Amino acid sequence: MADFGLGTVRNRAPTLDRALPVPGILTSMSPSESSVFVGRARHLDHLLTDARRALSGETRTTLLCGDAGIGKSRLLTEYLERTPVERTALGACLELGTEGIAYAPFTALVRALSRGGERPFDDVGLAGLLPGEAGGDGLPSTDDNGRARLFEAVLTLLEERARPGGLGLVVEDLHWSDASTRDLLVFLLRNLHTVPVHLVVSVRVDDLHRTHPLRPLLPELERLPRVSRLDLGPLSREEVAEQAAALGGAPLSGTDLDLIHERSGGNPLFVESFVGVADGAGVPDGPRELLMRRVEPLPDTTREVLGLASVAGDRVDHALLSAVAERSGIGEDELDEALRPAVDARVLTATDTGYVFRHALLAEAVEGDLLPGRRIRAHRRYAEALEAGVPGLSGATTAFHLAHHAYAAHDHPRALVASWEAAERALVSAAHPEHLDLLERVLELWESVPDAAERLSLPRSGVLLRGCLAAQVTGDLRRAVDHATEGLADLDPETDPETSARLLVARARAYKDLGRTAALDDLRAAARLLPEGHVEQAAITAATASVLMLQGFETEAEESARSAVRLARSVGDRASEADALVTLGTLLEAVDSNEPEELLREGIGIARETGEVQVELRGLNNLASNMHRRLEIERGLELSWEILERCAELGILRSQGGGYANGVALYLISLGRVEEAERVLADHPADEDLIAARRQGLMIRIHMARGDWEGVERALATFVRLLPRDRSSAMEYLTHYHGRMLLLVNGPEPRPAEAARLAFEGEEDIGLIGNTRHAYHELFVWAELVDRLRGRTAPGDAELAERLAGLLLETLEREDRPTTPAARLGRHLALGWLETDPAEALEHWERALPLAERADVSTRMDTWSGAFRDLLALGRRDRAREMLERVEELHGRTGLGLPERNERMRAALTASAPERAVPPAGLTSREVEVLVEVARGLSNREVGEALFISPKTVSVHVTNLMAKLGVDNRTAAAAKARELGLG
Repeated sequence: MADFGLGTVRNRAPTLDRALPVPGILTSMSPSESSVFVGRARHLDHLLTDARRALSGETRTTLLCGDAGIGKSRLLTEYLERTPVERTALGACLELGTEGIAYAPFTALVRALSRGGERPFDDVGLAGLLPGEAGGDGLPSTDDNGRARLFEAVLTLLEERARPGGLGLVVEDLHWSDASTRDLLVFLLRNLHTVPVHLVVSVRVDDLHRTHPLRPLLPELERLPRVSRLDLGPLSREEVAEQAAALGGAPLSGTDLDLIHERSGGNPLFVESFVGVADGAGVPDGPRELLMRRVEPLPDTTREVLGLASVAGDRVDHALLSAVAERSGIGEDELDEALRPAVDARVLTATDTGYVFRHALLAEAVEGDLLPGRRIRAHRRYAEALEAGVPGLSGATTAFHLAHHAYAAHDHPRALVASWEAAERALVSAAHPEHLDLLERVLELWESVPDAAERLSLPRSGVLLRGCLAAQVTGDLRRAVDHATEGLADLDPETDPETSARLLVARARAYKDLGRTAALDDLRAAARLLPEGHVEQAAITAATASVLMLQGFETEAEESARSAVRLARSVGDRASEADALVTLGTLLEAVDSNEPEELLREGIGIARETGEVQVELRGLNNLASNMHRRLEIERGLELSWEILERCAELGILRSQGGGYANGVALYLISLGRVEEAERVLADHPADEDLIAARRQGLMIRIHMARGDWEGVERALATFVRLLPRDRSSAMEYLTHYHGRMLLLVNGPEPRPAEAARLAFEGEEDIGLIGNTRHAYHELFVWAELVDRLRGRTAPGDAELAERLAGLLLETLEREDRPTTPAARLGRHLALGWLETDPAEALEHWERALPLAERADVSTRMDTWSGAFRDLLALGRRDRAREMLERVEELHGRTGLGLPERNERMRAALTASAPERAVPPAGLTSREVEVLVEVARGLSNREVGEALFISPKTVSVHVTNLMAKLGVDNRTAAAAKARELGLG
């Protein structure tokens, strides 16, 4: 099978031939010339240093950047010859544009690394990189895990091959990469940590125009840990002189050197092309003329063959070139004779399976020299040859290349069919961005092919449906909506109700992810189109329940979910039954009963049986959330770990584990185990923007708990960048509103009035307080803000406080309010803060205190500080001191909480004490209290119980007071206390 990624692999050994065929290298030349390596010693040292660091167990990535012809490939050749790692492999991206073979460099790398290894070549996870036959109905599943498994399998293969001895990987020409290749590369960079892998990626930076996808990606890659950028600049005048002398066999005169240095710009490729020109033959006007000077002296047939080869890009398979040449009247023998002068002139380099142009710029120059008619005819001959079949080319490779050449030849009927087949192949390989691009190519060509529907055995609306689903998989929800809308415009719902319903459901899913209520309209319209009992009705009703839940219509959502369960059971739709059960269990989690857990576990079990992975994981995640609402945080943590273990079993841990690791971290933070939470997050990177944004919510909690207000501001800014409001559902932005409020209230410059106005803004925007049960147990945070405002005298603060209090009370007294332990705790906390009568407020605190013992660290501290306020107001200083001691003890043990709050509580307690004489003998007030209890004959433990402090703290106070009194035992201390009138 021809390998268009041109992968090579080697195991370094003293007896092994060190020559390595590398595509597009600058120095595929005669032995005397191949030794020329000028001006790059520092850059080579950088690469070798990174390789040695990788061998020490620190994965390294080097982005090798430079203009075309600057010497990137020559440097890589030198690096591959000298690298200390034991095994190396190389793959290159292909210059084919939209129709390019997805994952081309990684396909080459995987093939090379799989040879002779323990890992079977037909590994299920790696199947997407090894082009096979298309299958299925061509409909991408929005729950598809094939891409995740593929990424995970590649990562695992690299980790296996890296030991022992290390692994060096080279990916050339990232500027030509397809979207799937870029996605896989980013995944690897974020997940390779302590494996001895050195990855070198070359990029032609002069190709990165304003809209090039690498323009925003490169800076992001450079910011990743263990990634460095190495730029190759032009050669200096002295280095140009050294290169030219080595290539020409003698030093240049000063005049010739100045001319070559000026006209080449220090570009090694151009320097080489100039050598032999400055002797009176004239200097070419520009790069194209300069490069073509190697081609112009060649025989006519050789130039014709080079023109044919250039149409394929910078490399071509021999069998394919032979088939194309035959259609141009050039036989096999004549082709060999024509190729020899091109190889001798160093225009082409022969590989095991075909030919590579000396440099990509040279291929571009040769193709650019073709007249338009000749170029189109060449593309047509490629299409004809590929359609007839070329020995050694896989079906997938043939399909991708046929789509490219037929389109370039303006052969619209052939391009339409080929693009459709290539799209199917891309789907099998989980190359979702390429699948979408190729489907859109089919749609582009549709009007130019009158019998398109007959050729594909599919109407245009069917292609648009596939385009909608493909856009959802890639995350381009607006394109998904556009494709579905266009498909619906093509259809008459009365004549084709099933396709219309499918398009409506597909658009509804996109609307749902966009947070748009239009999703409900589409789902209801789809349900009306299909007859009662139709097999699709269960799926539609289950989806309706999910959308209603996300939009906050809990009652209607519950009705739909129960209806979906009944419908699914009546038609045997187990997948929809699982989906509806998980939704129903999630809806009922606001109720304090065992039913939610039972429903969730039933849905999880069915999903696991039927292979509905995403439904299963969603169910497990929501079951963990149910435990949290029941204040069973340890069980929630256990379930979150179980989800990560399940992801590992499914082979999607490192591709999808980032989102579920957020759940583990949440429960660890709740338990006060913040450092452990940070380690979990570091071990499971968040690749998707949504997951990364949710992670910023966790970072807000961590920074807030530590009083790191600058960290909170950074996390909030990152959240908005990753998840702009117009791309987010209401639920997602709860995190942002709460984080901003806490920063405004507790930050270095408290602005409670602004925080209150933020509450009304959030209520208007997303129903922050009045219309969502999701944040019900956190309403006390806003109630505490009311208490802050009531204590201020600034104009308007009192009015803001009462407006906010009214909104909160209206929500807290709703008949349909949640009844879980967490919700009951949150309600009592909120009412405690809102109540202005300390005695009435204390009733709520007394109900909250037992529940708070099971709550998270932050909520426990909030409960104790709230109870402290009203106990102190009622003159119950002893119990108030107990609350303060609890806050201080938990703060000391976890390092969490706000020291400023503790200081305010301590000051309030001190200020409330009745006036008494200055303590005698230099004792502090607390030491006097301890001495009184010691004089009563109490032990340290008994003193601690009496004063609500720990025995260890009592021991410290006893030691200090005995030193101040000049006594050395407790009996003498008691006697001294009586002398001072304290006994």
